[in-house]
Amino acid sequence: MVCASNTTYGHQQLENFLLDPTYLNFNHGSFGAVARPVLDAQHNYVLQQEARPDIWFRETYKTLIVETREKISKECGLVNADNLVLLENASAAVNAIFRSLSLQRGDIFVYFSTAYGMVKHTAAWLEVDKGIKILEVPVTVPITSVQSLLDPMKNALDDLSPEEKAKVKVATFSHISSVPAFIEPIKELASLVKSVNPNALVLIDGAHAIGQIKVDIPALGDIDYYLSNAHKWLYAPKGSAFLWTNPEQIDTVRPQPSVISSENDVSGGTDYLTRFGYTGTKDFTAYLSISDSLDFRHSLEEVNGEGSIIDYSTSLAEWAGDHLVEQWKTSRLSPKEFEAALFNVILPTTDYELATKMQTDLLNDHGIYMLALLDEESGIVFTRLSSQIYLEKADFVKLGDLVLEYLSPRK
Repeated sequence: MVCASNTTYGHQQLENFLLDPTYLNFNHGSFGAVARPVLDAQHNYVLQQEARPDIWFRETYKTLIVETREKISKECGLVNADNLVLLENASAAVNAIFRSLSLQRGDIFVYFSTAYGMVKHTAAWLEVDKGIKILEVPVTVPITSVQSLLDPMKNALDDLSPEEKAKVKVATFSHISSVPAFIEPIKELASLVKSVNPNALVLIDGAHAIGQIKVDIPALGDIDYYLSNAHKWLYAPKGSAFLWTNPEQIDTVRPQPSVISSENDVSGGTDYLTRFGYTGTKDFTAYLSISDSLDFRHSLEEVNGEGSIIDYSTSLAEWAGDHLVEQWKTSRLSPKEFEAALFNVILPTTDYELATKMQTDLLNDHGIYMLALLDEESGIVFTRLSSQIYLEKADFVKLGDLVLEYLSPRK
């Protein structure tokens, strides 16, 4: 059982992570931060692997991976783990699905303009390789309500001809979008797509979800696939993610991993779990460590209360957003109810070049990493910030002061 060495949220949590003491991280969302006890557990797996390689790959790993899948499934509200597999990241999961679909020329792929770049690039590959059509629905910021997302999607689908509606075969939405970051109304969006074509497949890109918000896959409605990274918000090692497939789609779609291995005999009807279970000789210890990251989180919540990690990070983000908006005399890009530990605040400048210079200067001068971003359609310059259990209010106060200092006109 992996346990935290310190259970107090705030700066005391830094001893549970490996962050450089001179580095102040406001961009946890991109690459996460593995917890020290979880990394120790992964190292122990490596030692087991190297001590008896044959036994590890032929027996031990296969037993442990079942336990890990069962733990993740329970965490996501699933009654069993039969339809959940592990992969190295969200990109691998998206490619495993989209590149295995039986799409035909003229079939339509739907997503928002805020979809992650990898999703767009995979769709572009399908456009070139299979001749599909892409329907990118623009999202205008700031977002003011749930209708800011539902109305554009409904209007875009309604504008299709009956023949085109029948060709809507795939749609993908982000449980929490990347840039800008906001929680999407998944159940309602999936319903809109299915109302146009009940046979359309809906994939939810939950790369930022597990660990940042509570993930309950059955509660998300009529969806066909769900994926999430464990390295971002769950404190697991890099190279750990999962993919769930609706059991109704297992036989009809038969998604394949990116690597067809010696155990994936398609002609012999290799089942879903086996196809993803072994994809060649590699270090699978990051997958197994998801189990330990869940243990680490549970050890914190046994002391601080169930859901306390999400509660702390979300409440700190809400406070920080209010503080920065007031200090910078700007606003959020979306209402608070669209945000969790990731939140977006408009910077007190319209000069994107100056903002990017500030990003560099903050890192070089103070060891602070934050993102300066531009919404090209509106021209809004903003930052996407990450709250975490190792941060405190004082960190955001410091950031707010320094941003004003760097963006103020030089005399």
